[in-house]
Amino acid sequence: MDSWLAVYQAGLLVAIVVSIVAAKLAWRHRDERGGMPLTVVLAAEIGWAVAILVTTVFPGTSIALAANKALLAGVVVLVPALVVFALEYTGRESLVTRRLLGALSVEPVVFMALVWTNEAHGLVWKTLRIDGTGPRGLETVNGPLFGVHTAYSYLLLSVAVLLIVVFALRSRYFYQRQIAAIVLATLVPWAANAVSLALGLEYDLTPIAFTVTGVAFTWAVAREEFLDITPIATEVVFDRIDTAVVVVDTAGRVVDINESARELLGVSDIVGESIDECLGAVPDAVSVYESITDEHEPNTQDLTVGDRAVRMESSPLVDRRDEVVGYALIMVDLTEEREREATLTRRNEQLDRFVGVVSHDLRNPLQVAAGRLEHARREGKPEQFAAVERAHSRMERLIEDLLTLARQNEDLDPEQVELEVVAKSAWSYVETGAATLELDVEGVTVEADPDRMSQLFENLFRNSIEHGGEDVTVIVEGLPARRGFAVTDDGPGFDKADPEKVFEDGYTTTRDGTGFGLSIVAEIATQHGWAVSAIDVEDGARIEVLTGEATA
Repeated sequence: MDSWLAVYQAGLLVAIVVSIVAAKLAWRHRDERGGMPLTVVLAAEIGWAVAILVTTVFPGTSIALAANKALLAGVVVLVPALVVFALEYTGRESLVTRRLLGALSVEPVVFMALVWTNEAHGLVWKTLRIDGTGPRGLETVNGPLFGVHTAYSYLLLSVAVLLIVVFALRSRYFYQRQIAAIVLATLVPWAANAVSLALGLEYDLTPIAFTVTGVAFTWAVAREEFLDITPIATEVVFDRIDTAVVVVDTAGRVVDINESARELLGVSDIVGESIDECLGAVPDAVSVYESITDEHEPNTQDLTVGDRAVRMESSPLVDRRDEVVGYALIMVDLTEEREREATLTRRNEQLDRFVGVVSHDLRNPLQVAAGRLEHARREGKPEQFAAVERAHSRMERLIEDLLTLARQNEDLDPEQVELEVVAKSAWSYVETGAATLELDVEGVTVEADPDRMSQLFENLFRNSIEHGGEDVTVIVEGLPARRGFAVTDDGPGFDKADPEKVFEDGYTTTRDGTGFGLSIVAEIATQHGWAVSAIDVEDGARIEVLTGEATA
C-alpha cells in the first residue's frame, strides 16, 4: 500500500509541476484567443491535484477533510472554463458573453455552497467522515446532488469535446498535429475520471491523467504556437476570401480547397482526390499545374477557365527542414482586370482618333471656310457663303459625333426599352425630309440604356438618309429567332463601301459624311455587349444588331 501511495503522490507532483509550466505559458498568451480560459483550466487542475495530494499527506485528519471539500472547487471551475476555451479556440468567441459566463457560474457557486454546508442537509455526501482507512483516511458516500453534479459536468465536457473534435475533423493541413494534441489533452483526463468512478478506485487517476493535458498544452504552446496563430483564423480567411485556393501535397493529392475554388473549378468534395481530377475539366490546367510546381520557388501562369481569365500561382509549402511538403495553388480571376485593360486601350485608341480628327478633318473645313470667306470679300459671290455654310455644318456634325463617341465611356443605366417607342422618338430627332419609317417591332423589348438606344437609332437613320436619299424607306424589324433587331433601307446599298469597314472611325464614301455615324452604332452595341454587322441586301442596305436577349 505504502509503495503505491508513494507512486501516486509522485504522479500528483509531476502533474502539478507540468501544469504549472503550461499555465505560465498560457498566461503569457492570455490576450490571445483561448489564452485566458486555458490559464483558468490549468490553474483549476493544479488546485485539484494539490488538494488531493494534501489529503494523502495528511490522511485521516481535519486537514484531509477540508481538502476533500476544497478539491471540488477545482473541478467545478475547470469544466466551465474548458467549455469557454473550446468556444474561443474553435472560433465561437462571440458566444462567450457575460450572460453565458454568468450562466456557467451558477452551478459552481450553488454546488460549492452545498459542499460546505453538507453537514446540514447531506445532499452532496450522505457520509463524509474520518475513518483512518485508505490513502486519505476518509469514508465518503455520495449523495444525490453529487450524481447530479457529475452528470452536469459530463454534459459540459461533452459539449467541449464535441466542439474540439468536430473542429479537429475540419482542421487544415497545417494544424493537424496541434489539434490532435488538444483533443488528446481533453479526452485522457476525463477517461481516467470515468474509470476511477466506475471501478471505485481508492486512487483518483484524474489529476495524474492531467499530466497528459499539461504536456500536450505545453507542447502546443511552445512548439505550435496555437494561441498566436489559431487554426480558426486561417479557416475563416481560407473559406471566405474570394480568391480560389487549392492545397496539394507532393503526391498531387488535394489536401484542402476553399469554396471559391470549388465554384471556379466546378467541383465539390474533392479533398483526398488527385489534382488531375480536380483540374481535369479545365483545358490545359493539369499541364499548367505541372509546369509551375516543379520548382522550389513561386511560379505563375495564365489560363482560361470557362469564360474567365485566370492566373494560377504556385507557392511551395516547406517544413522546418526546408523541404517541400506541398503547394498552395492560388487562382486569381483576371477577367475584370483584362476588361478594364481592353476598355482603357479602346479609349486610348479613341483619343488618338479624336486627335487625328481635330488635326485633320476639322482643320480642312476650317481652311475651306476661311478661303471661301476671303473669296467672298474679294469677289462678293453668294455661292461662296453657301460653301462656308456647308463647311460649318460639317464641322458641327463632326463635333457632335465626337462628343457622342466620348460620352460612350460613361456608365450605362439599362432598363427594359420598347424598340417601337425609342425608334419613333429617334426618328423625330433626325432631319428626315421625305423619308419613310416602317416599324415591325411591336411589343419587342430589349434591356438597354434608353439614351444610348436613341443615339444608335438616330445614327442608323441618318446613315440611311445620307446614302439612300431623302425619299428613302427605312424599316425597323425584330429578329426573334436570332434575338435582336435590324434596320434596313431601300437605298443603293453599300455601293462602293466595304461592309467590313463601315464601322471603323472616319470611314465614309460621301464628301460631307463624318465617318463616325456607324462607328457610334458599333460603340454603343459593344458597350451593351451586343454584336453588330452590315449586310448588302438586294435593293438596299441592312444593319443587324444581335442583342442575345430581345423579347416579344
